[in-house]
Amino acid sequence: MLARFGKSNRLARVLAMALVIVSGDLAAEMLTAEPAAPMLVAVDSLDAPDVVAAGEGVTVTAEGAMVDGVAEVLVHGGYGTLRFEMAIDGGRGQLLLPPAATQHAGVVTIEVGEHIETFEILPGEVTTLVAPLVGPRTIAANGADETLAVLLPTDRFGNQVADGTNTNIIWEQPGDVDSTASPLTEDGMAWAMIPSGEVAGLTMVRATAGDDAVRANAVRIDEVPGTVRDITLTASTTDALADGRSVVALHTDELTDRFGNTIADGTIAQFVFDGPSGRGAVTGTVQNGAVHMELSAPTEPGRLVGHLDIHGVASNEITVDYRSAIASFEARLEFIGEEAVLRIDNALDPSGAFVADGTQVSWGDQAASLRRGAAEIWLPAPLAPTNATVEILGLAAQTEQVTP
Repeated sequence: MLARFGKSNRLARVLAMALVIVSGDLAAEMLTAEPAAPMLVAVDSLDAPDVVAAGEGVTVTAEGAMVDGVAEVLVHGGYGTLRFEMAIDGGRGQLLLPPAATQHAGVVTIEVGEHIETFEILPGEVTTLVAPLVGPRTIAANGADETLAVLLPTDRFGNQVADGTNTNIIWEQPGDVDSTASPLTEDGMAWAMIPSGEVAGLTMVRATAGDDAVRANAVRIDEVPGTVRDITLTASTTDALADGRSVVALHTDELTDRFGNTIADGTIAQFVFDGPSGRGAVTGTVQNGAVHMELSAPTEPGRLVGHLDIHGVASNEITVDYRSAIASFEARLEFIGEEAVLRIDNALDPSGAFVADGTQVSWGDQAASLRRGAAEIWLPAPLAPTNATVEILGLAAQTEQVTP
């Protein structure tokens, strides 16, 4: 009997311990289980304000729910779609949209189930004004050119400000000329045309908005001289040698536009001419307000007539008479065995001096250069152009054949 009683106690203790373990597991499961999701409910009405200022909180109200729970609220705006949950208690709920959801100006749509409400977010007061957009940045100071200045004012959230916002565009031109335009914004911008002045130099464009409370950085415009008024061209000589080497200097006085502005350095100038070698042009630029260039002599005598052209404005014509740079020379063709040699001697200029070293001698397709008034051209005898004339600086002569 005692033995049976002892065994019963041990069994009871084992059963009690198992019950404790099972109870502990159930309690742990109850403590770690996720709470049930709130019930999504439908509402009968939705209300929101018609107009709000950018960055202002908005209260959305819904009513008519049959049971408590939550209503899904979708907010569609310029930033995309945001999702919120509105707690419904006693058939009614309210949701405060945070200011971050109302920073973008425009129309916002709120959707709760089948119910839709819209409201407009208005931009705030102007707080930001970037530097004026100006173009072109270079205009002629001719009293006729103009450029466009555009302003894009925004509120603190970057929204374009409301139409009718006050702005000022101020420009300060050379010659102490200050002007102001006061356009109102339209479609987020304000603009004004800036006319050129009559004095070349730097023009600064500034802008303000919101009764001058907001200012922008200044922008620079270069007002450059206009078209040259007239050009007086002078040549260093009107009589020169056609030696292909000497130069005639051409220059102008100071060049100005009709308002007296000195023409800008780097302006292209072309001397266009018709001379002994045909038509041609020499290009130069304005430097220190004037043009200076050198005209190389042709290799043939004759008259050269030309003028300077700057952007379609022509100077007076100048004439240079080029005299022959050679008076005489001797040409002998000798055959020496299998070879032929053309010898040039005593190539003299009009003063009786040797023609300059390096001057070219032409004989058919062959050429050579003078040195101390003489030159030689060697060829295989069968290739010698016996019928060709010899020419130096436009002076031609037949060769004298010499038989050894």
